Amino acid sequence: MQIVRSPGTGFTLVELLVVVAIVGLLGALAVPVVGQSLSAAKRAGCASNMRQIGIAMHLYAQDHDGWLPESSHVSTSRSWIYTLEPYLGEQFEEVRICPADPRADQRRQAGGSSYVLNEFTSLDVTDPFGNLLEASHRHLRRMVQPSRTLILFTVSDRVGVSAANDHTHSRNWGKGWQSIVADIQPDRHRSGAASPDSTKGSANYLYADGHVENIPARSLKQLVDQGINPARPPS
Repeated sequence: MQIVRSPGTGFTLVELLVVVAIVGLLGALAVPVVGQSLSAAKRAGCASNMRQIGIAMHLYAQDHDGWLPESSHVSTSRSWIYTLEPYLGEQFEEVRICPADPRADQRRQAGGSSYVLNEFTSLDVTDPFGNLLEASHRHLRRMVQPSRTLILFTVSDRVGVSAANDHTHSRNWGKGWQSIVADIQPDRHRSGAASPDSTKGSANYLYADGHVENIPARSLKQLVDQGINPARPPS
């Protein structure tokens, strides 16, 4: 027998509790999905920024006999990102900041960037007297394998926000994982809280041929644990 509710009859307490429970369950299911979608959108935006920076670097190299921009560490008054500003045009302010960077506003105000150059492809090593000890791999056309040579990383949250903090110290990455996470953020793109060792999530990486790869932090750590410095260009 079907029970017909009269027009003046309201919901019982049990029925209201059931509705509340269903709404709560649907909300709980939706939150992770929304979080993952937002993380994916920021990851894609970051990858787009890196590709545009890669194009700008190639245009710069064409105008400078194959040389890539230098770090501000090399007696220059401005960071490499400002060297590329004419090549990035109106997109400059947007491109220099990763949409997933928690210190984005600070970096904008301080003139910094969410991205840092690979020390191997931007800085020579000299002794106190200025004698060359190790040349950088800064010349684009002289690179052995551009498609395997990393030139740009996502900066670590631990690094300062000024334009002077524009390159890694990747020659020291042989010291282990902690030396890497002090320079870059291998778990920049993730949903939820970070893991203590920064291996939950992934980050985008720009290679010298212009392509961008998203690499899981755990995969990068596995290379480091095997004694491989991922920043060192192939020889």
